[in-house]
Amino acid sequence: MKLNYVVCLIACFLLVGCRSARQVEELSANSFRLVSYNVNWGGAGAEGVAKIIRESEAEIVCLQETTPDWEGFLRRSAGRDYPFEKFKESKDRMGGGLAFLSKVPAREVAYIPSETGWFDGWIVEFATAAGPVQVLNVHLRPPVSDRGGWISGYFNTRDDRVAEMERFYKYVKPGVPLIVAGDFNDSEDSAVVEWLEKRGLTNGLPEFDGSSPTWRWKYRGVSLKRRMDHVMYSPELYCGGAKVTETGPSDHYPVYAWFRRK
Repeated sequence: MKLNYVVCLIACFLLVGCRSARQVEELSANSFRLVSYNVNWGGAGAEGVAKIIRESEAEIVCLQETTPDWEGFLRRSAGRDYPFEKFKESKDRMGGGLAFLSKVPAREVAYIPSETGWFDGWIVEFATAAGPVQVLNVHLRPPVSDRGGWISGYFNTRDDRVAEMERFYKYVKPGVPLIVAGDFNDSEDSAVVEWLEKRGLTNGLPEFDGSSPTWRWKYRGVSLKRRMDHVMYSPELYCGGAKVTETGPSDHYPVYAWFRRK
């Protein structure tokens, strides 16, 4: 890759700016915890991922990039903590699987196969201590062009992620509080986040942490970092805390949040 391309790539992925943040509150009664985590389909460091999930104590876990190997391992290592375990494998993409683990009763609302050859969407409703809540688990199109270019893809695929979200959102159950969580493959000031904000959703992580990345990658000795994973919630819910923990074997970091009814 030519030097100017590398410079452009680094510029694209730099985190800029800082927002004032709320203080994380103590967990309150009638609340629940959620963690969203892209585990990396390659499966490296599975024990570390299982440890992160167990120690999160989250009632709801949303995973992206799962595979049959990940399913087998997590069923063995986390099954006692999470009686509800559901995994779906993508028909079009290696590592395009999604998963939900839950300590509370749950039922599927809709599984939405991709129409673009990328990743699917999945909505499950949970009987939480705050009442019924539906979670849309997403892994949106990465910023790569149809020809495999990352530079052009960064600038030219934003509308594709909005289109994917629009399609998934049509399956949301009316009248039930909503959380959209997962790997958006885009920043918090992106068009797809703005699209959800226009529908009344709030992005939880920036309320408490204005700068921490959720993804990192090393390229020729250069550390690239970006915030691509989000947890957004509808107005019926109150977010008392959210954070990203820069740990684990995946190229993504887990994002945590806790909620109660407003």
